[in-house]
Amino acid sequence: MKTEELELAFKTHAGELRAFLYRQLRNTDTAADLVQETYLRMLRQPPRGPVLNLRSLLFRIARNLVIDHTRSRGTRGQHDEGMAYLYEVTGESPEPFAEVAARRELARMAEALQRLPPRCQEIFLLCRLEGLAHKAVAEQLGVSVSTVEKQLAIALDFLGQSLQR
Repeated sequence: MKTEELELAFKTHAGELRAFLYRQLRNTDTAADLVQETYLRMLRQPPRGPVLNLRSLLFRIARNLVIDHTRSRGTRGQHDEGMAYLYEVTGESPEPFAEVAARRELARMAEALQRLPPRCQEIFLLCRLEGLAHKAVAEQLGVSVSTVEKQLAIALDFLGQSLQR
């Protein structure tokens, strides 16, 4: 099948495809992304033989992308719930269940943070919460940059393991 045929089929059905994907996902940006991904998949793996209904092929690819997207959202769900508090920073209001999940995640993070040794905790807060550079933290605390890096690595490893449990 020629690229021109695939392009024509895509252009003909792109709006309809976008509407289909929006109905499935209820997200305009994701729907637009998956429309483009549908087109890319067709170009990367064009049909080997004649296709009786290119529209049907487009929608089958799009449906499979929705399934893949939904599955990947499931595996990223825990991470996304933990990061939901970022919506508060941007002023957008997350859905209620995401807000509850984010609050739980923050509580778990605070609890894990309290279990860190004081110096490790202080370095983590200065680097990650205050956003200070390693050198600035080292100067402020009177330690070497290497100490800051090691203590930060310990903190990140500990917190990562604590939050995975």
